[in-house]
Amino acid sequence: MAKNGWVSYAEIKEKVTMQMVLEKYGLWDKMKPGGKNLTSVCPIHKGSNPRQFSVNPEKNIWNCFGNCQGGGNVIDFVAKMEGVELREAAFILQKRFLGSGQAQASKEAKKDRGKGRGKAKKAPDGHLVKPGQETLEPQRPEEGEKENKPLTFQLQNLDPGHAWFSEQGIEPETVKHFGLGFCSKGMMKGRIAIPILDHSGQLVAYCGRAITDDQAEEEGKYKQPPDFYKSLVVYNLFGQEKSPKPLVLVESYKSVWKFHQAGVKRVCALQGASISDEQVEALIGFLGHRGKALFMFDVDESGEKCTAACFRAIGSELWCRAVDYSAFGKKPHHLDPEKIKEILQ
Repeated sequence: MAKNGWVSYAEIKEKVTMQMVLEKYGLWDKMKPGGKNLTSVCPIHKGSNPRQFSVNPEKNIWNCFGNCQGGGNVIDFVAKMEGVELREAAFILQKRFLGSGQAQASKEAKKDRGKGRGKAKKAPDGHLVKPGQETLEPQRPEEGEKENKPLTFQLQNLDPGHAWFSEQGIEPETVKHFGLGFCSKGMMKGRIAIPILDHSGQLVAYCGRAITDDQAEEEGKYKQPPDFYKSLVVYNLFGQEKSPKPLVLVESYKSVWKFHQAGVKRVCALQGASISDEQVEALIGFLGHRGKALFMFDVDESGEKCTAACFRAIGSELWCRAVDYSAFGKKPHHLDPEKIKEILQ
């Protein structure tokens, strides 16, 4: 409770849920199940894509994969909706939900739960089912749910001029654009450090790429922090502009860099030969219904399985096509720039 102009952010985030806030704005009933979350058009930037605005009731957070390019907690949401600073948004929430009306709000919440409108539930496949649309018993949130927290530091003194880049045909402009560099100390020592930004542009990890075949064989081609979940991120999705042009999906960072050099900027990597629910949600949210995606995964068994998985996961929402380049190479980054542009014409 506020006293003499004091407001507790922690108390608000603990006691005020996204459901309560959305109901206040008349938005909750407009939300639809979408994967593990609930989705709708974005009420902040007044979008038209029904999958761009996503709410996770269990984590009590929201995200917009459209013009807002960000998300946050209930305070962040009200600040965006009302066009005010965070402190003022906190006071608005405090007055609406933690003031004299708190008891009534609690009473109404209990009444709603009796009608099947309580917390969101999960179906047997793990996907979220909106309250009131099913009869499953509520399940507890999964313990240790995955989350990539923003880093509180940036690696310093990375060497952008290391010989590995020229040996691999990675140009200086590309190195600079993606913030790459050879790391000489710390966890990524002896590797190429690759900054990983989440879909809101926050630095959440560095991935270390081996610079020799022996190093890759002995220590692994890639080294990642133990608390980083690559399945939550589509590499290079942040910063992509809205466009009717197809978004090319590849497996590796290196393929993204090579396509960038060839003038193909609309390219992202799944960071491997699989696609997660979170990546599906991000791609559909960004591209919109019937947006276009091209699959150019490695020419091997894993790549074929990844292509099939992507068609299953997003084929019903997006216009998708697999690009056959097998006559010219086994991996996208094996193609020369002119061939890349020719294939994608």
